[in-house]
Amino acid sequence: MNNLCPSCGALYNVRPKDIGRRVKCKKCGSALSVADTGLVLDGPAAAPEAAPPDNPFAVEPDAPRRSRDRDRDRPKDRPRREPRPGGGLLAGFDPVQTFKDFGGFSTVLFAAGAFLVVLFAFQPLIGAAAVQRAQGAVERVDLDWKAKERKLRKDKKGEDEINKAREEFYKTRDREELAEDAGFERVGHQRARWFELYGLLLGFLLLTAGSVGYLSPNQPPVRRVLGAVVLGGEVLAVFLAVAAGGGCGGAGPRGVP
Repeated sequence: MNNLCPSCGALYNVRPKDIGRRVKCKKCGSALSVADTGLVLDGPAAAPEAAPPDNPFAVEPDAPRRSRDRDRDRPKDRPRREPRPGGGLLAGFDPVQTFKDFGGFSTVLFAAGAFLVVLFAFQPLIGAAAVQRAQGAVERVDLDWKAKERKLRKDKKGEDEINKAREEFYKTRDREELAEDAGFERVGHQRARWFELYGLLLGFLLLTAGSVGYLSPNQPPVRRVLGAVVLGGEVLAVFLAVAAGGGCGGAGPRGVP
């Protein structure tokens, strides 16, 4: 039996039991009927929508280009670009869920407390280093004068000459100005101790609040362990501070001599 469409040559599966049926070609739209010899036209043939004969690979005007056609036309030196999801890089980004994944307000309090504790814990060391540097400048001038005075006495200079040389030496080295700077550094360090203690106390309070939030059952095990360790360390630090100070009466800021 002839299984080809008489108009466009489309192949169909026609069986003897289909004799007498009328069908329509899905490709060209021609009305067909199934006879003993196979497919025959059942009316005027419709014009087939075939490609021009000189271009057997032509694509229908309204047909979308397939990915393999785009890859064939793409230059070989240009890498293939993967399709991007809708919305760009921020597609599906949920700031609220991301904030919860990082621990929420517990993480904010914990991070702020840790920052303040580290900052104000090192401030006394920085202030003490500044005071010692200023005092070291004064001591350096005094040592230089002692070396010069020893040389003058070795040369058997009189006391008047030595005293006059001392005045000239200290005037050129600005010892009085260096001594005033050292005094200002010492007083400023003593006054800053109260500010450092208040800041350290605030840092410990925020750190404690964040650690308590980390003990919540909805937090990951790592954060719960971290919160428990920090709280235990704070309790131990308070106990050691009270024991070393002999109670609350022994605590208080101390200046650098």
